[in-house]
Amino acid sequence: MGLSPLTFTGASKYSSDLQTILNRAVQIAQIPVKSLQNQDSDALQRKSLWAGVRTSVAGLAQGLSALNPLAARSAVTATSSDASVVTAVAVAGATATSYSIDSITSIASAATERSAVGYANSATTPVATVGPLDLVVGSTHKRLTPTSNNLVAIRDAINSSGLGVTASIITAPNANYLSVAANSPGATTLQLIDDPEGAATNLLTSSNQGTDAVFKLNGIEVRQKSNTVNSLIPGAVLTLHDKSAAPVTVTLATDRQALGNSINAVVAGYSAVRNQLLAQVGGNAGLLTGNPIIGQLQDVLRRLVSPQQAGLGGSLSDLGVEFSSAGEISFKQDTLNSLPEDALRQSFQWLGSKTSGLSSFASTLSRISDPVSGSIKAEQDGLDRSDKNFRNQIQTLNDRISVMQTNLMSRLQKADSLLAALEQQQTQLGASVQGLNLVLYGKNQSQ
Repeated sequence: MGLSPLTFTGASKYSSDLQTILNRAVQIAQIPVKSLQNQDSDALQRKSLWAGVRTSVAGLAQGLSALNPLAARSAVTATSSDASVVTAVAVAGATATSYSIDSITSIASAATERSAVGYANSATTPVATVGPLDLVVGSTHKRLTPTSNNLVAIRDAINSSGLGVTASIITAPNANYLSVAANSPGATTLQLIDDPEGAATNLLTSSNQGTDAVFKLNGIEVRQKSNTVNSLIPGAVLTLHDKSAAPVTVTLATDRQALGNSINAVVAGYSAVRNQLLAQVGGNAGLLTGNPIIGQLQDVLRRLVSPQQAGLGGSLSDLGVEFSSAGEISFKQDTLNSLPEDALRQSFQWLGSKTSGLSSFASTLSRISDPVSGSIKAEQDGLDRSDKNFRNQIQTLNDRISVMQTNLMSRLQKADSLLAALEQQQTQLGASVQGLNLVLYGKNQSQ
């Protein structure tokens, strides 16, 4: 948005002076432009600084949020002795223990059947012998009234039945077949009855009516329709993948290293935010100094490491967080590893609580750093508007200066032309005077 200077090319000996006049006039006119450019530069720098603050605050919020599910399961992780057969995931309410799963004689699978016979044309070949059809899924019977007696219409009627099955058409080399599959696993009854009030003929095969998962957990026989086991073991979700006669051990154990990694992530996030804030306060404060968000973040950091946290059932120092006299924090995994189990269990009561302890600060920080609705985003949006306004004002002033410069250039060129003409007349007059001197005196008067 800069202004292109005009170069004065005059014919008089005063042309350089006239160029200086032009340059000076433009410089004076550009003083408010320079001021606006400086303000715009400050606005863009503020936006860039906010980006750094937002990234660090979001990182700290993410680290704090991760503490909640970790503490909810007491930092317990689940492992399986044979993940190809059974996998396990620890969830809220987990406690350190182990379980044995054996005699997995069946894996849950969905019922899937096809029509017992093929049909020459999916859209024209008749399927039913008499009127309506009955769709049977488990103990539920639903009367179907297809718009036409062909595979396409019957497929559409099944898919609109709402019984949790999906129908499709298999196009084989010599015939077309209706395929019907249950949407969920488990042993069931899957039939399509032709002439339900008479012959009641099942149009589907009965070769795959689905299977239940059958296994033993600590010697207790279990049969269920899903391969996901989420109601038998408190704090753990198991997934069955294959049949097996050999026992599989699922172990739930406290993972202090995982807990340490999460705490260290919070410490790193805290340090990142602290460094961003330090650059905006004090004698060498940056452009964000005095902004209420900076003060709000400072307050959050103070409360985050406040000794009052200890009253909630534990302390950061117990968990391996160390504080220097300069306000810096660090984390020692060895300290956490040496913490007694009872003390560690107590720390979970406040460590990841959404209403108290460390995790409770995550929502506040998220409201500040949210990339769509956060307060920092609002600041950046305001700076974008300011930048646009400054650029518009600068362009308007430059347009005016350009017109002024062009007009002044024109007037100065006219003045230069007049000066050049006067200089030429002066030269001619001087030559005439010298000639007259020679005629009257026989020499130039200056001799």
